[in-house]
Amino acid sequence: MQGHHPVSGGPAKGPQIPPVSYLKWYIPRLKEMRAHNLSFSGLQFPWDLDSIEDVWKDHRGPGIDDREMVSEMYGVPCENVHLCHGATQAINIAISAASRGGKVAVEMPSYGPLSQSARVLGLETIIVRRKPTDAAWIIDREEWSSILSQVDLLMICPQLNPVGWSYTEEDREWIIETCRKNDVRIISDEVYAAADKNWKPMFREGDNCITLSSLTKVHGLGVIRYGWIIASRDIITNAENTFHNMAGMMSSPVIRIAEHVRDRLHEPVELIEHYREMNLPVLQDTLNRVGIKWNPPPYGVFGAFRVPGIDTMQMIDTIGKQHGLLAVPGCMFDSGLDDWLRVGWSIDPESFAEAASVLETVLRTALDIP
Repeated sequence: MQGHHPVSGGPAKGPQIPPVSYLKWYIPRLKEMRAHNLSFSGLQFPWDLDSIEDVWKDHRGPGIDDREMVSEMYGVPCENVHLCHGATQAINIAISAASRGGKVAVEMPSYGPLSQSARVLGLETIIVRRKPTDAAWIIDREEWSSILSQVDLLMICPQLNPVGWSYTEEDREWIIETCRKNDVRIISDEVYAAADKNWKPMFREGDNCITLSSLTKVHGLGVIRYGWIIASRDIITNAENTFHNMAGMMSSPVIRIAEHVRDRLHEPVELIEHYREMNLPVLQDTLNRVGIKWNPPPYGVFGAFRVPGIDTMQMIDTIGKQHGLLAVPGCMFDSGLDDWLRVGWSIDPESFAEAASVLETVLRTALDIP
């Protein structure tokens, strides 16, 4: 029986295209509107944008460059930026723009589109994994070295989904140097990076490194589908050609909404820090009471922990549903994570405290703790 996690392999067309099992599982449960939702992978920010003048009119005109906002965010020329309809589209465009036809190393655990899109685009993928320690998740350099010698592209999500941990400085430096030595291009999905004040965007490490991101996860604007790619000008030229073939042009309402909030993008980042300060101690106390040891990542909006011996998907679909709790089972991200659970703390403290109390009830029932 096939699991729910992303899968690697050769080019996939027609019925061979792998599903994103996470979304097939998650969307119906999200529609249930369970009262206690700890499943969010991004910030739930209370945007109130009122009306936006001329939102439906064409934003284009003399002297207007759609890319200026992202250019200013990163301090790079517009020529190194390409806009996309969200980060998922950016993944596909970046692969098309950077691939030279060779195999692709895909990092696990993974959100399905990051590790599976290369197969849909006709490329073979090979898995490299990060593994848990008592703190950060780290790489096995012997395993990664062997795989990186066989590929010409590496797909990574530095702030790892579902656990929230980024690379150690030593692992980051080793990956960059090893990819440079093997002429491997890195596509770095940095949708969570804005929550880490110390993160250095991967594109700054050289012309073989590509950063992609969006306003979805940290800024709470997923509904407008605004994403971007930052790379060398040669790769951006390829990305532009790919985008024009696949999508045409950016939507004017999307551009106008993004421009409308550009001076407020610091607000969600500040709210993340407030939520962490208020909600993380509550979560840690909850887990301590049921005997689960857990070190949270030092930034971000979610983390994951083991519930030893418990199938967390079954737990959420039975006990969780009974109590109105939704969180995300680890089996959606890799094999071997069946007893892991991802919890987000990106909601207001009052709602989080209520949900944490329900989470404790669910865990006690599953673990048979009085």
